[in-house]
This record gives sequence, C-alpha cells and structure tokens, in this order.
Amino acid sequence: MARTVKYEVILTKKEQDYLRKNTFAGAWRVRIVKRALILLKANKSDNRALEDEQIAREVGCSLSTVINVKLRFSKGERLRVLEDKPRSGRPRTIDGELEAHIIATACSSPPEGRVRWTLQLIADKVVALTEEGSCSHTSVARTLKKMNLSLG
Repeated sequence: MARTVKYEVILTKKEQDYLRKNTFAGAWRVRIVKRALILLKANKSDNRALEDEQIAREVGCSLSTVINVKLRFSKGERLRVLEDKPRSGRPRTIDGELEAHIIATACSSPPEGRVRWTLQLIADKVVALTEEGSCSHTSVARTLKKMNLSLG
C-alpha cells in the first residue's frame, strides 16, 4: 500500500552545507533535525541517495514522514520544509491589554462590601471596563496563575 510516486531531492552545495552545519550544531529542535537528515540522505546530487525505507530506519521516523518531507521539498518549498506549517487552533481569547486589566483589577482594592476579589467579580469588572464581550472566571484564573498572583 506504499505510494508509487518517487519524489526527487536535489540539494545545492550551499543547501547541503547549511543542513550539515546546523544539523550537528545542536541548535535545532529534534523535528527539524530529522527533516534535515531526511533531505541529506535523500539527496540525489551526490549519487548517494538512500531508499525511503532505509532513510526512515536510519532517521528514526515513519515512512510517511520521509515521503511527506520529500513531497513538500519537490513542490518548491525547498528548505522551508524544515519548519512546521501553520496549524489551526483556537485563537487566544485574552491578549496583553486584557491581561493588564485583569492584573490591575486583582491588585486594586475590592469593591465596597467585599473583603476580597473573586474570580467572577474580576471577570465582570473587566468586561465593564473594556469593550470585551465576555470574560470567563476560568480565563481570569489562568491569567492570574500565569502571573503567579493569588487572590488569597
């Protein structure tokens, strides 16, 4: 059930030097190093290219990873194949400005008739102060925890 299409990797001398230098320097994350090693071992410009299965064994990844890296390289991404593609995900709901409002509110004196701020009171106050549509008490708790602040 393997793919029959073979993708060629032909690196320039400059690209080979860049990959070798940075692969063994220890500055890159493991995922990037593996992709660089895949490109170096699949390089056909020096007539020592290995088969996909052998590359997967030597690098320590799956066969589909080797094929996908070679595919992206051959589609014109060249060395941009080393970096991850942007991933989808939920955008942050609390930005720096809203974080500042939460911290300022938590550090201020509590409302009249209260001994201390609660998470829900802070969330309600932040919504009233800003044009933010909503702010949950769990978002407030996460922000305060991140800043090592405690309401107690």
